[in-house]
Amino acid sequence: MSTVHDSVSQFSELNYCVLLPTYNNAGTIKDVINRILKITDRLIVINDGCTDNTAEILSEFDELHVITHPQNQGKGKALQNGFDEAIKLGYSNAVTIDSDGQHFPEDISIILSAAAENKGSLIVGARQLENAGQPGKNSFANRFSNFWFTVETGLKLP
Repeated sequence: MSTVHDSVSQFSELNYCVLLPTYNNAGTIKDVINRILKITDRLIVINDGCTDNTAEILSEFDELHVITHPQNQGKGKALQNGFDEAIKLGYSNAVTIDSDGQHFPEDISIILSAAAENKGSLIVGARQLENAGQPGKNSFANRFSNFWFTVETGLKLP
C-alpha cells in the first residue's frame, strides 16, 4: 500500500492526474515531485530526453508513472504523450505543472476547484509574467501562448 494518499479526494469524481514534463530540471524536480505527492499519487512524469541526472532522481520514486523519450522532443510533444498516456490509464482530466519550480503544486487544489465548478472547461492558471527571476525565453513563451489563446478564444488572460 502506498504511503501517499490523495488528499484532494473530494475531487475524485473529476478522475484527474497530474502531468509533469521535465527536461534537465534535476535541481528542482525532486522537490516538485515530493510536493505533488503530498497532494496526490496520480502523477505521470514525462522525461523528455534529459541528459542530466533526472532519470536517476525519478528512479528513487516507486509510485511514479514515467514516460521516457530517448531524446528531447520538446514540451509540446511531452505534454501530448502525457495526455495520451493519461487517456490510456483511464483518466478524464489532467493538471499540468512544470518541473522547474516556478509553479506551486499546492495550487493544484485551486485548479481542481475551478474544474469542479466548471465541468467540461479548460482551466488556465493566470501567470505572473513580470517575475523578476523568470528567464527571458519563458516570459516570451508565456506572452506568445497568451496571444494565441486570445486569438483562438477571444478571451484575454490576466
